Amino acid sequence: MRVLLTSLPAEAHFNTMVPLAWGLQAAGHDVHVAVKPQLVDRVTGAGLVAVPVGSGDEHGGLLGRLGADLVAFYSSIDFTGMRDDSAQQVLSANDVLTGTFYALANDACFIREMAEYVDFWQPDLIIWEQFTFSGAIVGAAKNIPHGRLVWSPDLFYQMRRKVSSALAEQPPWLRDDALGDWLAAAVGKFGREFDEDLLFGQWQIELSPPELRIPSPRQSISARYVPYNGSSVVPEWLRESPSLPRVAVTMGITARGGNYANPVDVEAVVRELAELDVEVIATLGEAEQAEFGPVPDRVRLVDFVPLRALLPTCDAIIHHGGSGTWASALAAGVPQIIVSNLWDNVFRGRQLAELGAGIYLSPAEASPRVVRDKLVPLLTEDRFRAGARRLRDSMRCQPSPADIVPQLEEIAK
Repeated sequence: MRVLLTSLPAEAHFNTMVPLAWGLQAAGHDVHVAVKPQLVDRVTGAGLVAVPVGSGDEHGGLLGRLGADLVAFYSSIDFTGMRDDSAQQVLSANDVLTGTFYALANDACFIREMAEYVDFWQPDLIIWEQFTFSGAIVGAAKNIPHGRLVWSPDLFYQMRRKVSSALAEQPPWLRDDALGDWLAAAVGKFGREFDEDLLFGQWQIELSPPELRIPSPRQSISARYVPYNGSSVVPEWLRESPSLPRVAVTMGITARGGNYANPVDVEAVVRELAELDVEVIATLGEAEQAEFGPVPDRVRLVDFVPLRALLPTCDAIIHHGGSGTWASALAAGVPQIIVSNLWDNVFRGRQLAELGAGIYLSPAEASPRVVRDKLVPLLTEDRFRAGARRLRDSMRCQPSPADIVPQLEEIAK
């Protein structure tokens, strides 16, 4: 069969799709990946066929211009369902997210050119990562089965439940659903009507271990998260076993292109950690490394190292809570400290803490000394290692991306 994958122009989003694409190709299926031109090299670097559609990265550009202000706004939104926001707060968040993210990242040119390619290539199946609604719109427009790849606990589903409840509280003349209205208009250009499949897919593939999923009535296919970090080389220093507990410190790659600060002062944290009897591996961009100053003993600064190679050698990781870093650490069974105030990262951090696999800190409480002090029990208390390994083992019990290919074949029939 022919399978079209599609992702927003964000490496972290696309990386979650690569193992599934490999599984489909290994089973003999044709896989093409529709992305904006700036992600083409990333796709071809993974050994996949890229289809450039659309142009520009309006959402990425907005993050670059507004950076801290936009992230601060996103951080104020409750996607967890745990906060008692008013209906107006929920609907206002839906309005702004649609304008600054959902519709902006899935612009009309991206949708139109993807639809044109679908007319040409005639795929049997479309799989879209969870915010690339263009895949759902085109699938609905062309009567092609389409499903959503969910790479993290499905807070979007939770948020939509809150939006629906908030709308029901409003009088009929105030029931404006920005996201629903935009999707209805987009699919309406193809003579189709809105339904919830445009939000959630006709089915979905969930990559989180069962303990971390948000219950949903949607038809789900369970699959194992397989770490993929792009084109990677194992450095020579990583081929030697560490003589001390090894701690990774990373704030991810995605934030480097945005105009906003890390949730912690990485240099100050690293210098505090250097006071402990540990080895620290910190990923910092070239500019950050140039400003770092004298590097303490037992500290190694690197621009990039593949987490799937590094984490199995680590005893702990301190990071920003990004889904790729979080899931890679889960797969390696490594206890985590997450420092973040961004909605989904906070949720993942709190989940880990509740399950005994890590510690969550808000940026306000994460002084370098506090981070250092919180690391000590992570390294010395068996309960954190045991919690992390339980989640790793649960993850390993899920079918691999290759194992779910027969289910996708049935859907495409």
